[in-house]
Amino acid sequence: MSVLSVRIDKELEEKLKLLMEKQKIIDKSSFIRRLLDESVQEKLIDILCKEVKRKNISAWKAAELAQMSLRGIMHELAKRDVKTYDEVSLEQDLAFVDREG
Repeated sequence: MSVLSVRIDKELEEKLKLLMEKQKIIDKSSFIRRLLDESVQEKLIDILCKEVKRKNISAWKAAELAQMSLRGIMHELAKRDVKTYDEVSLEQDLAFVDREG
């Protein structure tokens, strides 16, 4: 694990303190790591969904990159109203399965 130092303003510090109090969290570092992990994962999923929408990658590839199930990424795509399957996507997924199979 690497170390990352970040300066935060007073307003963000107060928000963190409030969240920690409401959830009865005492380990600030662990809490911030969890928040950062969730935020990065959400941003990654958002970007991958946009790539699927642009047909730059398949849903299967997006799931692989996000380290989640195909069903999970399909749910995320549906939340963002991204239509997923067309002939090109199917061919990409079948090719991936053949390679990895």
